[in-house]
Amino acid sequence: MGWFTVFKRKKDAVLPTAAAVQQAADTADTKVDTKRLNGASVHDGQGIFLIYNYLQQDFEEKGYHDALTSPDEGYKNDNIRLIRYDLEILIHQVKTYHASLMKDLEFHIHSRSRAGLIDLVDELKIKQTDLLAHIDKVRELEDSLQTNSGLCERAILAYKRGFMKGMASITHAHLLTKKF
Repeated sequence: MGWFTVFKRKKDAVLPTAAAVQQAADTADTKVDTKRLNGASVHDGQGIFLIYNYLQQDFEEKGYHDALTSPDEGYKNDNIRLIRYDLEILIHQVKTYHASLMKDLEFHIHSRSRAGLIDLVDELKIKQTDLLAHIDKVRELEDSLQTNSGLCERAILAYKRGFMKGMASITHAHLLTKKF
């Protein structure tokens, strides 16, 4: 009886049709085409965009909820330090990513120029100048992290504001609503 169920399962297995495979390939081609605009690719969420995504988090809400969890000044300061450390780790990660990408670009520029692919080399050089601009921007962000200014300070200020709102909410809920 066991052998018959094994064969039945194999028979019932659905294999993708040629039409389904072609549709998946067309969808993949469409995704690639939408990532390109006149030869310039849209960012892929890597590099400096990881830092921007981190800085655009809602740190105010995080601070508010942290204050409701533990309205302690030491807890707030520890979380601010964690924000800074996470940003520092992210900056180092992005710098490593950029260095690796620059090596890849340089290799492709040299090998494609030897092959005589002039237009491709020109596109790669444009990408390289964009990457150099991103590297400079990451350096600026790293400097602003060290000097407590700029976009990095925005995250910390938002967290502090949220934490203060959370503490005010606790006070309002526990003391200001009571009648004497």
